[in-house]
Amino acid sequence: MIILDERDYIKKEFERHGFDVFDFYDASKVLTVKEVCELTLQRRSDILIVDTESLLKKPELHENFKMVMNTFLGVIFIHEHSNEKAQNWVQDQAAFLTKIVGEYSLPMAQLQWTMLSNQLQFFWNILYEQKQLQKHIAEFSKELDQVLQTAESEMARAKKIHEILIPKRSEEIKGVQFHNKYASGDGGGGEFYDLYHTSNKVFQILISSQSYLISSSLMGVLNAHKKSEFIPETFLKECRNEVATINSAKKKKSEVDLLVVELDLTELKLKAYGQSKAEFFSQFNGKIDLNSESAYQLNKGEKFIVFSPGFIFNWKEAQVRQDIHTFTKNRSQSNQAELLTEFFYQLRLDKETEFLKKDATVFMMEVHRHGIHEV
Repeated sequence: MIILDERDYIKKEFERHGFDVFDFYDASKVLTVKEVCELTLQRRSDILIVDTESLLKKPELHENFKMVMNTFLGVIFIHEHSNEKAQNWVQDQAAFLTKIVGEYSLPMAQLQWTMLSNQLQFFWNILYEQKQLQKHIAEFSKELDQVLQTAESEMARAKKIHEILIPKRSEEIKGVQFHNKYASGDGGGGEFYDLYHTSNKVFQILISSQSYLISSSLMGVLNAHKKSEFIPETFLKECRNEVATINSAKKKKSEVDLLVVELDLTELKLKAYGQSKAEFFSQFNGKIDLNSESAYQLNKGEKFIVFSPGFIFNWKEAQVRQDIHTFTKNRSQSNQAELLTEFFYQLRLDKETEFLKKDATVFMMEVHRHGIHEV
């Protein structure tokens, strides 16, 4: 509690009526009009008690006082009953200054003193509870910050382990060689690649999200679809429904990039499902617009490469001298493993941090020159 009293009037009256036994009185501080006007303009959890006569003697400070007054939880004015000027001033100001919560004229009956002490005690209890709550919140915030720092450290370690243990994958299925490579990035979520094949088709699935919750949920959807007949359209529809459900409970919606690349092993025809920012490149035919409406025909010996949205972002961020398609075309003689190594080497050139800005994934396929297919 702050008391504005240049006449030492309020404090004497408070002591005369036994206010010195209350906690709010012990914590009070007496200031002049000038000192109150010099307080910083910031919200404060305090009650201001004003000797109206002390304020009226400083008309040049009234406007400054009104601004500072609005920073308090509430303001109570006290003055002599005979001081009509003080009473009229408070009544006029109370019409538009909402922080005025009380006005008392002295002398007054004991019941009014009791009501005033109850009012001040009520505010004191509220402020005390607020301070205790703020203390608990500060302690909880500190503990939460430590937990988040630990979680972030553990997540970085997990990403690094994931990158080390599964940096690249190589698999041959019915005369088609599949390679992929992944590198970790900062931030939440990430990119997750999986390869699933049936008797005559290979599905390569790429999930890109900045939300761990969404990523883990979609991985669960994928695992469920792999246990039955895998139909790209059905899988993507369920993924979109899952994302919409999760986003509906969030203020900030998470963006998700979903891609399914389907290869018919019999006819060597490629299709892409989902609205993705990934890019497709053939070392025979350059950049390809791949979709689900028209199939792309792979040829024997042809390398077909898919660059994830995160990889494209990191390539631009690294400011590699050549664009990604020219760079790839100029290395047509490199095998898949060499090409993947070179791609990610370019991303890490001159990079001081351990991780890329975003997760990055590249996967490619190459038809064996001596494989038997219906082409």
